[in-house]
Amino acid sequence: MKKIQFKNNRFEVQRGVQLPDGRIVPVVNLENKYEMRFDTPFNLETGEVYDKPNEFSTDLNEQVKKGAKEVLCYDYYDIDLGERPVMSDTQIIKIRREFKDNGFNVTKEAIMHNYSAWRCDYKSGYRDEKNGYHLFSPCGCNPFSLRATSLHQSCNDWQDTYEA
Repeated sequence: MKKIQFKNNRFEVQRGVQLPDGRIVPVVNLENKYEMRFDTPFNLETGEVYDKPNEFSTDLNEQVKKGAKEVLCYDYYDIDLGERPVMSDTQIIKIRREFKDNGFNVTKEAIMHNYSAWRCDYKSGYRDEKNGYHLFSPCGCNPFSLRATSLHQSCNDWQDTYEA
């Protein structure tokens, strides 16, 4: 029978759910492999994973409703700029200041890389090793937004500079 390998630190998983007692259920491990679906039944005490729900089981959906929190191995901050943002120097200064106030030293080059891709209906990412962050934006059919994440070695497959 499969058992959950509970973790104690958010840096031990790429994505997980931290239970009220502090244990973390890995959802995605550091090798970028899914370990647990949110609807998979398991025993909260023993960590045993079941094929179907039973009187001894719960699942991550139920645990989140009861106060468990999703955790990530990286920090992040989001800025939503809406449907028709204009990237003036003043706007870029404002965006950079907000990111800086929240722990990210985002450059004008990164913002403009993602903005230019968004205007062409591409999603994009910008990796800045020097300043230790990755900046992501969805494609142009979405409102323009920027998500800065701290770099983490297990996320190298998506924390890259690209347009797609």
